[in-house]
Amino acid sequence: MNLQQLSTPTGVAAESEPGAASGAGRMLFDLFLTLLLLALLVFGALYVWPAISSPGTGRTLASILISALLIPIVPVVLLSLIERLLPPAGPRKSLRQWFLHLHIHVFYIFMAGIAAALNAVALSALARHFGFHPGLIDLRFAAGKGLLLLAAAVWVSMVLGDFFFYWFHRALHKSKILWQHHKLHHMDEQVEAITLNRQNWIEVFIAALLIFAPVALFFKLDKPDPAQLGLLAGTFATVFSTFLGIGHMNVRLQVGKASLLYCSPQVHRIHHSRLPQHQDKNFAFALPLWDVLFGTYYAPSQDEFPPTGVEGEKEIQSFWEAQIFTQREWWRMFRRWRARPRGALA
Repeated sequence: MNLQQLSTPTGVAAESEPGAASGAGRMLFDLFLTLLLLALLVFGALYVWPAISSPGTGRTLASILISALLIPIVPVVLLSLIERLLPPAGPRKSLRQWFLHLHIHVFYIFMAGIAAALNAVALSALARHFGFHPGLIDLRFAAGKGLLLLAAAVWVSMVLGDFFFYWFHRALHKSKILWQHHKLHHMDEQVEAITLNRQNWIEVFIAALLIFAPVALFFKLDKPDPAQLGLLAGTFATVFSTFLGIGHMNVRLQVGKASLLYCSPQVHRIHHSRLPQHQDKNFAFALPLWDVLFGTYYAPSQDEFPPTGVEGEKEIQSFWEAQIFTQREWWRMFRRWRARPRGALA
């Protein structure tokens, strides 16, 4: 018995050492992959995106660091830190899951840059071919006139963009084909700020076609460019866009009737809810105005913070799985369609 008592702690320690080593190795791998993806993002902004959209032109390193790192990356990380200081609305992510979502987020931004560049080239080619200038309605008014008008210009852009996003978002839910893609975003049972761009990379090309192309075709809008407007304006635009994008934060923030004016975390959590009464509600990203007008607005009650996720779906386990998720689900859908009984509806 004494030998067993003496050997038990040793055995436990021996088993815990490989676990600790494995945890440390996983952390080093996560940090390495993070740095690799950030380097890919900077490389894309320095060489890939300009080469696609404007061959022969480049951008300064300062503008790259601001536009490629400050605006898309830092706000989400800061919001994630703020979340940890406030009471949560639901379960929190583990460190491993947080890093997984950070990797998806960074790669999504890299692919978004490629989609935006290709979108600009395609629209320019269409305009030349059909003999028209993109932007039939000119709404520019803020160039060189100060930060206040810049804020107003960003707000106008958000209102118009949110209109197209609203219908794009509804299509993702209503179409069986598009839902097989979009459900990746909704499968997250620990919705947090880092969930924002939890998407397969195909999303950026669908959004470019259904959101950004129509906006560019119909409207000329002020485009805050940190390289031209300076660090202050770039930082201001970052803070402003962050304010509009906190809907995924895992916090018990309630704004009451002001929910009609702004898509707060509680309002957007309703959209992510797995409860039947919340299905297909609150599609808008920034302004519930569009949900109110088109009959899909759900006003959250006091202390209403429902569980999130998609019933019956298995959570993704790796960065690679996220990148092939849509393709895999479409393939499964196609196989089910092929295997249907003859004469059955598709």
